[in-house]
Amino acid sequence: MMNRINTVTLIAGMTLLLGIAACTGPTKRGIEARAAAKSRFDTVRSRVDYDQADQAFRAGDFVTAKNHLDAAIQKVDTDANYWVLLGRVYLEDGSLGDAATSFDKAHQVDAQNADACYFQGIIDQRLNRGKDAVEHYLEAHEIAPSNAGMLVAAVDTLIGEGDFDEADRLLRENRSDFTGAAAIHHLSGRVAMLKGRWNEAVDHLERAVLLDDDDRWTLEDLARAQLSAHRTGDCLQTIDRLVAISEAGDQDRELMRMRGRCLAAGERYREAREVFLDFTNLNPEDSEGWVDFGLMCLEVEDYRRVVRAGQRLVVLEPNEFEGYFLLGQAAMREKEYVTAATLFKRAADVAPDRDEPKLALGMAYELQGEYAAAYRVYAGLMKANPEDHRVRHLLTGVGEQLD
Repeated sequence: MMNRINTVTLIAGMTLLLGIAACTGPTKRGIEARAAAKSRFDTVRSRVDYDQADQAFRAGDFVTAKNHLDAAIQKVDTDANYWVLLGRVYLEDGSLGDAATSFDKAHQVDAQNADACYFQGIIDQRLNRGKDAVEHYLEAHEIAPSNAGMLVAAVDTLIGEGDFDEADRLLRENRSDFTGAAAIHHLSGRVAMLKGRWNEAVDHLERAVLLDDDDRWTLEDLARAQLSAHRTGDCLQTIDRLVAISEAGDQDRELMRMRGRCLAAGERYREAREVFLDFTNLNPEDSEGWVDFGLMCLEVEDYRRVVRAGQRLVVLEPNEFEGYFLLGQAAMREKEYVTAATLFKRAADVAPDRDEPKLALGMAYELQGEYAAAYRVYAGLMKANPEDHRVRHLLTGVGEQLD
């Protein structure tokens, strides 16, 4: 009897202990361990989703990329890189508002994430908020000072906004940190060109070409800078390099135009005329080419072709002055001063801000003996340009004839 009581008591005690254990559950340390294990597991799984999203994004499959990112962020929403990539997906899709929200979230998660600031700057640019874009790019540059792309974006935006002084200042302050970055030297050259410092521009652009000799745009800027710096021999060599990498070769429209203008700047007018003759044959609708061709023909006194260029321009650009001006010059050559005056008058009417047709008109009147008409033209020019000694001389000469 005693043994039965002891057994019942023992079973009851064990049941009570098990009940107490069941009621109390896992310990605090056990809960924390389980939570940490789950967090680690979610982090690993979210990283797999992120990697798959990144691969899909690079392949241009933005729908799949977003699906993977949604899954990754659902598991872990404290990784700024996830939000940055989501913002880029929205950016590619044109959803600028959602993109901005994603980049803001990335910045909240990690204020030192340079990409969040950089891509926010891209949104600002697309919304024509240039100043805001510059601020975001510079913030990104401050976070990642060794990344030349952040500085390039800021300076390029400043150039687009027309703030060349600030662009120049930024480059001067930071250029020494990027001596091996072709893009920084290219931008330095562009800013120097925009500020009319041609030799400095050539120096920077030559450095950029040394660092990256396959960039056509840098070579084209170098050729333009060399042309403006009157380094025509160097300019022609650069054009030859451009022709070598151009798909169109010698028939590349812009390179032909640049070669002709470079030859003209070097006073090699006959060679320039031949280049522009070929140019107009290949590009008969290009009015600039006809202007260049006509001027080169004028320089070498090829008046038959001056007339041809003038006639073509009157057809292509009837509201521009160059065609009438060229035809007027050909009429002057033939001493047809009345016809020349009519053509120059038309040129002056369609281009009231240009002095060339007015000067030519005054001379045509003077050669006709219409001194009063010539005086009125020269007087108008003198009023607009009181420091122009050439006009003063012409005005004085006609005034003496009137006296």
